[in-house]
Amino acid sequence: MTRMIRLASVVPLLLLVTGCAIDFGEQAQHGITFYCPGAGNVDLGDGGVRAGLEKAGYKGQVASVTWTFSLNPAIDQAVRVNARLAGTRLARYIEEYKDKFPDGEVNIIGLSAGTGVAIWALEDLNPDYQVENVVLLSSSLSRDYDVSTALERVKGKIYNYYSPNDVVLTTFMLPFGTIDGKLGAEGAGAAGLAVPEGSTRVVNIRWRPDFERFGYNGGHTDATNPRFVRHHLSRHILSRDTATAGETNAASPLAQAPPDAD
Repeated sequence: MTRMIRLASVVPLLLLVTGCAIDFGEQAQHGITFYCPGAGNVDLGDGGVRAGLEKAGYKGQVASVTWTFSLNPAIDQAVRVNARLAGTRLARYIEEYKDKFPDGEVNIIGLSAGTGVAIWALEDLNPDYQVENVVLLSSSLSRDYDVSTALERVKGKIYNYYSPNDVVLTTFMLPFGTIDGKLGAEGAGAAGLAVPEGSTRVVNIRWRPDFERFGYNGGHTDATNPRFVRHHLSRHILSRDTATAGETNAASPLAQAPPDAD
């Protein structure tokens, strides 16, 4: 009996660490968007993303990639191996999906530390597979993280939404480090993501006051508000290479283009 009790307590932990297999449902025939939540599940699941995409007319499946093992964001941010493992797991999900639905479009949305999961999945993806577009929200990857390898697995673009007003990234993250392990470094979700030299496929989108009408006030999880997802993020999911007003390849001195002017 004692052994059974111990096993019962261990199984939920293993599920949190390894995640559950994704069941491709009927909607998957219309495409799939993988959502990688933030550390500690601060965004409370994919509800906002799912609702916003559905309101925008998205017919595909939205599938969460559970990777955190703690309800404490600081712990998940500091113990980075689990995010790395989840990236590998997501790569296998993508390959499995494309094998089953060769014409199905795959997109990825990641929030905060979940953006590390998204990028590492692309890096681990078999070269024979590609996704359409990738959307990074409030990314806790370091701003100078090299996404060149990840871009090779993306047909469209990597869209990085960032806000200098993100207190989580500009204050609380610094002592714990970025999800790629740099202490005291600026996050791509606060300062923008470096654009590989010669590339036009990393698009930094800085927070603007007009985003507030859709619930994105510049805070760490605001971009998952269903209204913002519907009116802005869905543009990158519903059609390939859709442009958004205010897009620019520049975000910081690391970018290969003139500074952001909005």
